Amino acid sequence: MKRSSLFDDSSFACKAAVLGALAVALHACSAGSPRAAFDTTESDPTDPRDPASPAPPATGSDAPAEGAPEPEAAPPGECARAAPSNACGVSPQCGCAPRETCDVVDSIGNAKCVTAGSAPMGHPCTATAGCAVGLTCIFGICHAFCGDPSKPCTQPKTGACAQIRTTDGPDVPNLAICRIACEPHDAASCGGTTSAGTGVCRVDDQGNTECHAGGARRDGETCSPSDECGPGLVCTTSTSGSTCKRWCRVGQSDCGAGKACSAFASEINVRGVVYGHCP
Repeated sequence: MKRSSLFDDSSFACKAAVLGALAVALHACSAGSPRAAFDTTESDPTDPRDPASPAPPATGSDAPAEGAPEPEAAPPGECARAAPSNACGVSPQCGCAPRETCDVVDSIGNAKCVTAGSAPMGHPCTATAGCAVGLTCIFGICHAFCGDPSKPCTQPKTGACAQIRTTDGPDVPNLAICRIACEPHDAASCGGTTSAGTGVCRVDDQGNTECHAGGARRDGETCSPSDECGPGLVCTTSTSGSTCKRWCRVGQSDCGAGKACSAFASEINVRGVVYGHCP
């Protein structure tokens, strides 16, 4: 049995964000309306077929002048406000009221304070206003900001720090997010289904995980890019077609008494745990 690669979709929207290859367009959700279409510079954990190529180095007028000074960091104790708006700081969060988030609201990196909600990191959202303080709504899921895409995030249950860029290529200033270190077999790992949508845990062939908006197909039902599996399920492919089956950990009893967890033809190893599917 193979794991289906029918995960990618070139159409994205705030209320039903489906993350495909991270080199294709997506809409991130801000305070109350969609930002411009963004993507990320990192390869997508949901589509292992074509890792994104790194952005080329800056050249010509885009390159920094030789000997140009490095940007100055804010003095200790002061808020490092995000240019060009300089309204508040994104990573670390600062400059907003206690119940507000400093969110990036456009493709040139302008940030502003928006009223926060209550959804925790990794849970479904339709806008940043639905996420807890300090989180942004992107891929239909509440994500934490991060400041250095060359380093992994350090918060619990996070993975790589992913830089977001516009679909035209340039990075979106101030906008990098922590990927979610979710558990594929746990239907609640990405918040399950809430009034804001459905969160699912996606996995690539390298075992990287990410939460984002998913579908409603149930165990045993057919699946496709337009009919995606729900939480805790994986779209598998055999000679008879594509079917949603439960994720499971090989060698453990996730499938129930007398039912074995079958590994995929290509091993899926998530943080040292080999994953497969239930019958």
